[in-house]
Amino acid sequence: MSIIRKFGDSSKELSNVRTLAVCAMMLALRIVLGIFSNFTLAIMPFVKIGFTFIPIVITAYLFGPVCAGIVGGAGDILSIILANPTAFSITPGITVCCIIEGMIYGTVLYRSKLKLRKVIIAKAAVLLLCQLPLYTLFLCFLMNMPYLTLLWYRAAVLVPFAVVEVLIIMLLRKPLMKVQVQVHKK
Repeated sequence: MSIIRKFGDSSKELSNVRTLAVCAMMLALRIVLGIFSNFTLAIMPFVKIGFTFIPIVITAYLFGPVCAGIVGGAGDILSIILANPTAFSITPGITVCCIIEGMIYGTVLYRSKLKLRKVIIAKAAVLLLCQLPLYTLFLCFLMNMPYLTLLWYRAAVLVPFAVVEVLIIMLLRKPLMKVQVQVHKK
């Protein structure tokens, strides 16, 4: 299936009430995980480890890149607003990275078998296109640190954690395949 068709089919998914309900639940989970499951390392405050990828991957697999991008972007904005409403500090570049991450996962995983190779490709693309270069660039501006220094610190933590993320996604494989059948039942 072509990438353009995946985006078209994913946008058509938004007309289904069941899709909207599941996406709303995934958005709620993304917000809760964004507030409570992010861990910042004490020695490296610019590296955040969390589990916000889980609802984004679920949405990407079930409903495609458009829905996953919406859940990723809206989840980023809403978790910031709800976590600390007095310090309204949304960074548009980071929000765009969250949207792109969802779109990458959706492009690779939507309407395909959830195999280890696909999951590794999706995670590698997210890591190499978003989390390391772009996200680090926006953090560089926010923290006033040299880009390459920040990049190396983030890579030292995010690359090993990518293995954990792939393992978690593979653990979700069987339940996701069952859910996919139920969600797309007419």
